[in-house]
Amino acid sequence: MELELQSEIEFIEVKSPIDRFKEQWAKQTGGISFFRQRDVILQNPDLVQYAEFAGAKGWAQPLAFALKGLFVAALVLSAFSWLITKDEGKSADLIAATQAELESQLKTEQGIIDAAQFDIDRIEKARNRASFKVALSNHLTKEEAFAQLNTIMEQARKTQEQYTYRAQVKIQNLRAAGDGFTLAASGTPVVVALALLFAAPVFRRFMQASYGRCRLAGQADSYYLYYVSSRGVWLNLALVLVLNVALSNSAYGLGGVVEGMGSLGRILFWLAMYSALLYWFFVVSKDLYKAMQLPGLRDYTALENKVLLWMHNSFWMVFVVFEIVLLLLAYFVYLMEKAR
Repeated sequence: MELELQSEIEFIEVKSPIDRFKEQWAKQTGGISFFRQRDVILQNPDLVQYAEFAGAKGWAQPLAFALKGLFVAALVLSAFSWLITKDEGKSADLIAATQAELESQLKTEQGIIDAAQFDIDRIEKARNRASFKVALSNHLTKEEAFAQLNTIMEQARKTQEQYTYRAQVKIQNLRAAGDGFTLAASGTPVVVALALLFAAPVFRRFMQASYGRCRLAGQADSYYLYYVSSRGVWLNLALVLVLNVALSNSAYGLGGVVEGMGSLGRILFWLAMYSALLYWFFVVSKDLYKAMQLPGLRDYTALENKVLLWMHNSFWMVFVVFEIVLLLLAYFVYLMEKAR
């Protein structure tokens, strides 16, 4: 029996990175494309660079992805908060107090008018009396008494008009101040989301200056938008909610709580907010080192973590500019609505 040796050649299919990316994208299930894309970005940092070339159906570009993940939620929640708080808060309380004070003053003056009218009716019925007393004046003729009572009534009506005018001006100014403050309070969380988005080109410039030899440094803005949105989608919601409640605390009935915290409590609160934002950037910085194939660090918490430094600085540079614009807009609203 003749023994033949047959050598079997095993072919191993080597897939290109683009094919592997398409495969990972095809594996994703679920109805919301944002979360499917988020999973691919977080699970395959080495393949994200090939997303642009893969042409995967349903894959959102960096800015569109970030708008859905950060801006839309901030805009909707802040708009809802504005609707709730626009007629509440300290300005609303002061307006209510002013209206109550006006009603009290008008009633007082109306009492004077009613008393004078009662005296006029009484004098008209007194046909046999030769002299009358009005206020501190004695021995007045009927004509003199009528004249003095009419003067009292006229002065009371003028006083009512003055009270009403001053109250209307005060209420209009309070309402203008309230509208401006509400715009600033509800707009700040939106500004935070916008600053996160518009920090991307600033971050790219910093990265190109620091990692010019890295071939992906020119796309740092795209990686930034992908990962800051993927890692921060839930943290962004929490920050927006907390910021809206904190900045409009009196409108939500929490003014007493904030006052009870004292200066130290408020400082600690804002430090906690800053720490949450810094932690967000820290986590994203580690992702960017992997996705952009940057030289790894032994300690990502050290100052040598330039990615974290540039993310932090880029955000605050943009945020300060945008917040100043928002405050100027709020002040413009106040000037347009206040009494002239």
